[in-house]
Amino acid sequence: MFIFLIQLVLCTEFDDDMRWGTYKPQLIHAISQRNLKTYNPITAALLYYNPNFTKIQDIVYKVPELDTENIKFKIHNHNGKNLNVQEINDPYRNVTIISKWIKFPKEAKINWVDQSEVITKSKVNVLYAFTIEQFNPSEFEDRYFNYTLYQNGIHIWTQKEDYTSVEGFFINILINGTQPDYSKIQIIKLFQGYDVNWDARHGLFKFLKDNTKEAEYPNLILINVNASLGNDVVIQIQQSSKFQPQEYFRDFDLLITTLQNRDRILFKKIFGNQNECARASLANLMQGLQFTYGDLLCTVKRENCIDRKGILTHTPSRLGFPRPFLWDEGFHNIVACRINSDNCLQSLIDWVNTMSSDGWIPREQPRNDELRSYIPFLYEDPRESNPPTFFFDFEFLLRNPTNEVIARIGLIYPKLKLWYKSWFKTQAVYENNHFTGNLKWWGPDERSNLGSGLDDWPRSFKDYVSKYNIDAQAWGYFFCQEMSRLAMLYDPEFVDQLEFRKNLIKLNTKIYMQDPNDGLFKDILYLKNQLDSEIFSPHRGYPNLIPIGLGMVDKSDVNTIKQYLKFMSDPQAIWTKYGLRSLEVTNEYFGVGSNYWRGPLWINIQYLVLRGLKTYYWDVDGVQDFYYKLRKALTDTVCNQYESRGYFYEHYNQDLDGQGKGNRPFNGWTSLITMIISEQY
Repeated sequence: MFIFLIQLVLCTEFDDDMRWGTYKPQLIHAISQRNLKTYNPITAALLYYNPNFTKIQDIVYKVPELDTENIKFKIHNHNGKNLNVQEINDPYRNVTIISKWIKFPKEAKINWVDQSEVITKSKVNVLYAFTIEQFNPSEFEDRYFNYTLYQNGIHIWTQKEDYTSVEGFFINILINGTQPDYSKIQIIKLFQGYDVNWDARHGLFKFLKDNTKEAEYPNLILINVNASLGNDVVIQIQQSSKFQPQEYFRDFDLLITTLQNRDRILFKKIFGNQNECARASLANLMQGLQFTYGDLLCTVKRENCIDRKGILTHTPSRLGFPRPFLWDEGFHNIVACRINSDNCLQSLIDWVNTMSSDGWIPREQPRNDELRSYIPFLYEDPRESNPPTFFFDFEFLLRNPTNEVIARIGLIYPKLKLWYKSWFKTQAVYENNHFTGNLKWWGPDERSNLGSGLDDWPRSFKDYVSKYNIDAQAWGYFFCQEMSRLAMLYDPEFVDQLEFRKNLIKLNTKIYMQDPNDGLFKDILYLKNQLDSEIFSPHRGYPNLIPIGLGMVDKSDVNTIKQYLKFMSDPQAIWTKYGLRSLEVTNEYFGVGSNYWRGPLWINIQYLVLRGLKTYYWDVDGVQDFYYKLRKALTDTVCNQYESRGYFYEHYNQDLDGQGKGNRPFNGWTSLITMIISEQY
């Protein structure tokens, strides 16, 4: 049987419906459904606690509640498809938990196997919680669990399974290599409201502290295993909707090793190296893959906010941002498309299908109460857009496309065209209903802009506010360029209009937005109601680099390129030995306020810079030297921090020491370090 299963996993393409996965990165370890029939998933999740716990947060379950600088999550392997190996080291509770998960193809009798090994230096209770959740109120949920004890395991299955196949879970436990008397293992049967059953701790806490009664028809069932000092405890779950397993899966670790070796070979084939930092970065990105479903809170009623939508997406951070972000996902998929085009394309399609009838795609999408519990007062504003980074992914997918990829992108092309028109309607500057060739980020705040993605980067000076924004200008150019590529394939009559607009933006940028004093392209500021009051913004940093990153500057314009090299190389401007600062060091706003995009180093923008230098300007004198200098600085900064502290961070050098700061683990666009190491753009 073992050889047969290996052949299936190695030779079979990814399960078309992607039905099971580690789709709840906000939990410390969970296997959940992407249930496209009812959108009400079943989840199997890991929890643990010390017996002397006093409050609900002492039950370790949700990553956003943890001190992740000290409680370490190490992702040994995650391919986003069928393999996950994660290690948790918790010094506060003196426990290490190594969780391994394999998903099998449809042809196998088993859907997946999950196994957690618990190594502890103190007493700790380790639980698996099985929950039936309801994110779709239009599908009334009345399923419940039942279980049977056997001499060699515990079988849990769903009852009243009218619209999906019966889901069964066979649990084995080993304590120092021996199976226990299962009649002595605590099995807790509880009922919570289906709509709040995404948090297993509430019912568990009441049961343990208040001795509440168990439920006859539970939608939450927990297997509670006591792990004591010196014991090696293994909990294994085999999930199947086709048959009931009868015994412990003894070849599991051998299969894990086989698949890990396969993934190393595949990584080298795709990325051309075996760099451990690059591999770990990819694994962290895949660990953040999430499936969410529900409605959205918005400042105005839009049908795409009221309607419930499902999204398969990567998330920026299991700690701080366990929810979908628009322009982040475009960067995430630059990496993910290389390793798993199924996930990548499905993510893009899901995102595009959250669009309103007039073409607006919300910037952040916590689409259910579970995700909103981390940020309950977030409302999406249709005035805010985001850079169209998805087109990096479409460009890659169409380099050597299959007929299926061409067809699937073709199905959403009309919506991409609608997004393009909506984006320009909200971000472009018009006079007498005619596009001027200039753009700015429109939004509720004149002095910063969340829609730009650069949040608190200064957009004003004294009483001057933005008239045109250089990064909006460059992203508009990019949008036209990439839509033109798609239109050549799907909509040839639209190409001339796109090319005209692209060239108009480029011309206006050169005429109106290049400061002759330093050669940089800049924001244009003005005094409201004073049309002749325009000035170049005195702020210099990441927005000024976007035209280089997107190839908007002509290769023949050597003087401008050299001016940019001079600016980026200057330690009194944005150069540091760790990489490029987001804001010039001499700027009055440098390091001020939240100091988010006002000094720290961010990997996504520097990836764009390297991409631009390598792709568009490689033969210009001085470019190659600076490229290799910046690439080394970034790889040293990110990888040294990973090796010494165990994490990829949201940003770096906030305190001018090169250290990683912000959210960690940051499984988002810092994973672009994989592309930088591999020099794939």
